[in-house]
Amino acid sequence: MVWRWILCVLACTTFSFSYAEEAFRTFTAVNGQSFTARALSYEGQTFYLEGKDKKLYPVPYKQLSKADQSYLRELSQVGKLPIGDPRNLVSKQPVASTKEKTEVSTTMEDSIAEPIDGPRLKAPPKKKIKLRKGSFFSYRPVKLGQDPDLAVEAKKGGMPEEGQPIDFTNHVLPILEDRCFSCHQEPYDKNGRTIQPKAGLALNTYELVMKGNLDNTVITAGDVADSYLHEVLTLDEDDDMFMPPKGGPLKPEQVDIIKRWIEEGAKPSAGGATVADASNGISFHDHIFPIIEDRCLDCHGEPYVKSGRTIHPKAGLALDTFEAVLKGNLDGPIIERGNHEESTLYVVMTLDPDDSEIMPPKGDPLTKEEISLFKQWIDEGAKEYPSDVFERPKEEKVTAALVSSGDVKVPLVDLLGKRLSKPSKTQLEVAQKSGALVTPLSQKHNMVRAEFSSGPNLIENSDVGALSGIQNNISHLDLSRTKVTDQVMGAVKKMKHLTWLGLRSTAVTNQGVKQLKSMQFLRYLNLSGSKVTDGAMKDLAVLKDLEEIYLWNSEVTDKGVESLRKALPEAKIIF
Repeated sequence: MVWRWILCVLACTTFSFSYAEEAFRTFTAVNGQSFTARALSYEGQTFYLEGKDKKLYPVPYKQLSKADQSYLRELSQVGKLPIGDPRNLVSKQPVASTKEKTEVSTTMEDSIAEPIDGPRLKAPPKKKIKLRKGSFFSYRPVKLGQDPDLAVEAKKGGMPEEGQPIDFTNHVLPILEDRCFSCHQEPYDKNGRTIQPKAGLALNTYELVMKGNLDNTVITAGDVADSYLHEVLTLDEDDDMFMPPKGGPLKPEQVDIIKRWIEEGAKPSAGGATVADASNGISFHDHIFPIIEDRCLDCHGEPYVKSGRTIHPKAGLALDTFEAVLKGNLDGPIIERGNHEESTLYVVMTLDPDDSEIMPPKGDPLTKEEISLFKQWIDEGAKEYPSDVFERPKEEKVTAALVSSGDVKVPLVDLLGKRLSKPSKTQLEVAQKSGALVTPLSQKHNMVRAEFSSGPNLIENSDVGALSGIQNNISHLDLSRTKVTDQVMGAVKKMKHLTWLGLRSTAVTNQGVKQLKSMQFLRYLNLSGSKVTDGAMKDLAVLKDLEEIYLWNSEVTDKGVESLRKALPEAKIIF
């Protein structure tokens, strides 16, 4: 069985190098699968292995076991493996005649197979069309919040004016496009072949430049000496690593632009924020999309055609544009602007690593820093640019349990439910995996009841936290006989539309009750068999709209109940 993680398989003739041939050995992948092959050469962090079937397997270094990594690293360090694609190395062998070389090259070109589960390939970038001076189409649109003067730079060949901050799109990218794209662009199809960027380094976009290649990053923001891109541009022309290798060196002013750009923080836009700098607000394009592009677009990109079939994004969710992220999928939006706790996107990326619903499902979970960026972005209003205005919707305050509508009395739950959108399928699935039974209260609205009726003695505080995705829709919450403590109230008080709360036979104390003071819609509270005492009565007295309170078998005394009845004369208090 061919390893699923191998990017492509090439049928080749026998390879012969001036280097000593390595013996066949058994290589082991990180998933435990084994494969018999021998090492031929390497390029970056991709090693070319020849199997006993005489086929060539380009294998990522990180997909091999530690022992195999050590073996290949030692071969490369002592110079036993040549550098480069074996197909290119074979074509240079003096022992083969011109006819043989042509036959080998043709055979290899014809045998290139389509990558297995590989990335979607893009067409090579089109050459820039030169427009006459003063043409209407030569003016570049300027983004909201960007300095309009930057539009002028499009007419000046990417050269900034004296003292002007360096802008990546207007100053740096034109240089890369002119001198680097012929070798360093995203993979694309050409005559049925997949053309990969040399050294695995694509420079089409700001995100790709900052990403670097498999070996390392090529830009260190603020540090020219540690930026490999600047180093190779300033080497002696006779150096093998000098870039660009064709067409002569860059002009001194072009090298200076790249140097200044790095010194100014390698920002995506002049005066803008770096990817790591979010102090001035979160930008979707600068902070959020690079993470989405790296970790999400394999499954959640726009539809594309592969082998005659249209491949749609998983769960009907595309994340390739700002508009698509806010739109969500057929189940509804995945972003609740201004509230990360009610945003499905944030919920699924903060699940336990062992949870089958965690996103992204492959690779390591997002880092704390990346999750923090999403949290800040959502809480700021999930804006496209930090300068955009987001007005947080004002929360309507309902003061009565029954509201008149003509001669009809509208129950509070119905009134609250009609203001809410339906929980998504994903949100309900995540909630139910906590062990909760989630049922709709009515077909007339979107409020639900959540209870732990099956095995309540196994339910802890963390299980209640799994309800955060539907917390806005929970009207009735029953935690009776569970193992929850005062700590659970941190999650409970976020259920802003809670009208019914059951804490019977739990370890909740006065400290837990104190956190209920902000719950304006709470009408029913069961504290029977809990640990509350007379000290909690002053906090309960604040909840003027409570209609039913159950304190039977708790640690509250007659004196405490009497004081509560004076404070809430209309409430039904069972003691």
